[in-house]
Amino acid sequence: MMRIITSVFTSLLLFINAVNVLAQEKEAIFKRGGGQFEYTGYAPLKNKPITVFYYIPSKGDIKTMKVLFSMHGAERSGQLQRGVWRNIAEEYGFIVIAPQFAHNNGYLENDYQFGGVSETKKEFILKPEKAWTYKIIEPLFDYFKERTGNQSTTYDMFGHSAGGQFVHRYLLMTPEARIGKAVAANPGNYTYPDDKGLYMPSGKSADAPNWPFSFKDTPFATDKRLAAYFKRKMVILIGANDTATVDIDKSPGADLVLIQGINRHERAFKYFVFCQATAKKKGMEFNWRLVEVPEAAHSSAQMVYGRSTVRNWRIENDERVYNNKDLTDLGAFKILVKE
Repeated sequence: MMRIITSVFTSLLLFINAVNVLAQEKEAIFKRGGGQFEYTGYAPLKNKPITVFYYIPSKGDIKTMKVLFSMHGAERSGQLQRGVWRNIAEEYGFIVIAPQFAHNNGYLENDYQFGGVSETKKEFILKPEKAWTYKIIEPLFDYFKERTGNQSTTYDMFGHSAGGQFVHRYLLMTPEARIGKAVAANPGNYTYPDDKGLYMPSGKSADAPNWPFSFKDTPFATDKRLAAYFKRKMVILIGANDTATVDIDKSPGADLVLIQGINRHERAFKYFVFCQATAKKKGMEFNWRLVEVPEAAHSSAQMVYGRSTVRNWRIENDERVYNNKDLTDLGAFKILVKE
């Protein structure tokens, strides 16, 4: 009998120790303030880890805080995105999660901006849906909630430049995603939800007529997908001075640039008008807005703070951190935090 009691007691101690270890692991991964960790929790892409930068305010109830994902541009810096939002998050009491999809971990343009939907960007070869890069976000959200006790049922999302490409395609390709509000700021190009493809005014097919620039020759052009996409609370945010045309020669083809727009500013308006007209023609709910930030150019901070002169920043632990006195009601801050 004594041996049985000792065995039960030992088992109980082992269980309590395991619980304590798990609690310590949770505490160690997510702390108040800024931190980072490597995430491999999405099994189909566990061989392609991402570094996740985050910020949790120093006070307030973590369980009830809203969650914002901030997607980096072509510079591939989650730290930059955290720096843009961290002081806003501290003052207004929300959590920032900024995943970093690094080139050296296998996330090239086709895998990040275009979500890894196709095997290659030159030819549409559909990959299994579970292998899409977009599929990492939802499990990462659940992982964060499990580890912190956060009870959010939805999350918001911001992305600038290449991140703006990620955001609008993420909403388009993952209708099940638990997105509340989304801002796609200054994307360089868009996916037109149209199965006819992209054509020049002359009727000539564009150099890159289908995915990732349209739904031509894909199985995606369904009314169900379009209705879910147009229903989203998405804002296309564009800087009034994001008018540079230096990226023309870097596009898949000059035809594509001429069709979608000569610069990012023109492309934003053309895409918005096309999607709005498509929704109206199909009798679908359309909850998007197009917002222009006066005098702003191609800058993540300018789009968040809503002004062209965001000067009151400092370097803190090798991270550029901004000052909330530069905030206005003209950018992503107002859309995602104040509204």
